[in-house]
Amino acid sequence: MASIVEKTRETGWPEPTAISRRHEKETIEARATRRLCRSPYRSVRLVTCDFHEGMLTLRGRVSSYYLKQIAQTAVLGIEGVEEINNHLEVRSPFPRR
Repeated sequence: MASIVEKTRETGWPEPTAISRRHEKETIEARATRRLCRSPYRSVRLVTCDFHEGMLTLRGRVSSYYLKQIAQTAVLGIEGVEEINNHLEVRSPFPRR
């Protein structure tokens, strides 16, 4: 009788560990997005995140360094996240003179 790993290779389906990693990625990204969406600050709610191998990366634009920190603090403590990579760009909503 063939093992489950052999059967998944025969069918072309991803191996169970690949499925669990993808599920973990989607779950962690969803948790981070929910936390960011609870923010009273619009620019923080628009931040996107990507999770890969223990690292959660934040991307987007915020209007101040304070909001950059608010976004990072919002996602602290999510199980499975070992490191936060804050790639948020700070851009003032007011044009420079």
